[in-house]
Amino acid sequence: MKINKFIVLMFSCFFFISGGSFAQKKLIPNNNKGGYNLVVSEEKLKNDDAHYVTIRGHVYDLKTEKPLSVAKLIVGCFEFMTTDQGEYSFKTRNQEDEFFYVEVFAFLYRPVETNYINIYNKKEVIIDFYLAEDDRPFLECSAIGGETHKRKQEELNNLK
Repeated sequence: MKINKFIVLMFSCFFFISGGSFAQKKLIPNNNKGGYNLVVSEEKLKNDDAHYVTIRGHVYDLKTEKPLSVAKLIVGCFEFMTTDQGEYSFKTRNQEDEFFYVEVFAFLYRPVETNYINIYNKKEVIIDFYLAEDDRPFLECSAIGGETHKRKQEELNNLK
C-alpha cells in the first residue's frame, strides 16, 4: 500500500513539474514570447530532386493555436504569405555550406525568427511557428505630414 501511495505521489509531482500536461509543446524559444517547432527530414535527396529542398509548415496563434491567415514569411530577399489555413510551402536551392533562416510577421503579433538551419541534402524541412499577440500599445501617427509634425521633425534634425 505504501508503494502505491509513493507511486501516485511521484506521478503527481512529475505532472506538476512538467507543466501540467504531457501534450505541452516544446517550442524553440525566441526573444518575443513565441517560438517554433522544427522537423528536419532524415530522408536524403534523390538525383531527381537534388537541386531543391522543400520548406513548409504552419503559422499559429500561440494561445488559441488557431492558424494565422495573413502572416508574412521572409527568407532572405523573398517574401511568402500564408494561406487561409495558415499554411506555407516553397522550395529553395540545395547548396552545400548554405544555412537558412526564416522570419515571420503578422499584424498585431510579435515576430518570430528561427536560428540558422542546415538544410543541405535534406528532402524536406517543416517549421511550425507560434506567434504571441503583441500587447504593446499601438501608436497612431495620424499627424504625419502636418505642419506640427514637420516643425518637430526639423527641430529634431537640427539637434547637435
